Amino acid sequence: MNHVELNLIVSALEGDSNALNELFSQHQKYVFNIMLQLTGDTARADDLTQETFLLAFRKLHGFRCQSSFRTWLSRIAINLFRLEFRRKPKHLSLCLEEIRIPSHQDNPERVVIKSELQWCILHNLQQHLPNKYREVLVLRDLHHLSYKEISEILGWSLSKTKTCLHRARQMFRQQFINNKCKAFADDYLCICEGILEL
Repeated sequence: MNHVELNLIVSALEGDSNALNELFSQHQKYVFNIMLQLTGDTARADDLTQETFLLAFRKLHGFRCQSSFRTWLSRIAINLFRLEFRRKPKHLSLCLEEIRIPSHQDNPERVVIKSELQWCILHNLQQHLPNKYREVLVLRDLHHLSYKEISEILGWSLSKTKTCLHRARQMFRQQFINNKCKAFADDYLCICEGILEL
């Protein structure tokens, strides 16, 4: 952890609202992206991001500086997601309009292809992987966190983290490449939503 962030945390503990706002602005986008990739729902991701920061600021006195602030914050966010997932229905369709795609105005076909591919990746990630595999894939492959950071966030040993990541990648590949889910062949409706095998 750098000295600037440590000073912000100390100031926040002393009741400095500017320091709290600065911590929020530095980490808000990161937490939101994790929540969006895990939930697939912009509104829910926003709510969980807010809940993460509210809980973090209430428990800031318990932060021991043994890991980075971002790692500690990620652990809180993942725990809130897990709690939310237990209450949520098991399968919801992914809304295509909510996936943000960079604009490629020079080649509209690329926009469509990229949009379809991104939808398929997120659908498989959010609907066809167990939670622990989804979490480790999002943290490692989408946010490029180290194995050590992921272990701290998820409360796992380093070997369990590596094993789960390997299994998660295998399961994702099986679902996506071997076309177990027909989402990208049938108007974005998945086999688990009632489409019959051809």
